Amino acid sequence: MGLDVVELVLRCEEEFAVDLADDRLESMRTVGDLLELICEQLKIPFGPDAPRPASRVFIPRGSPPAGGWTRDSIWFKLVQICVDELAVEDYEVTYSASFVDDLGAD
Repeated sequence: MGLDVVELVLRCEEEFAVDLADDRLESMRTVGDLLELICEQLKIPFGPDAPRPASRVFIPRGSPPAGGWTRDSIWFKLVQICVDELAVEDYEVTYSASFVDDLGAD
């Protein structure tokens, strides 16, 4: 895992107040992989039956949205973090986007 991805993970741990296990991070390759790890840590339902993100919301830095985290709010915060940390456009951050191949992280 390169420095860009390490910094991204550290920011996610801070923003979502989670501790992502190193052994799980070793297999993380895509934005979707990271989303799943965060949802798992926050005990947010994830899978084919979980609702898909539908609309954009802005979540201020360092605080969960009113009512707590949902899969949608985690996704949109994660997109914001990727845009900020990796200097990419929000439309480039997709569930299947590879941090290295698609988003240019080292």
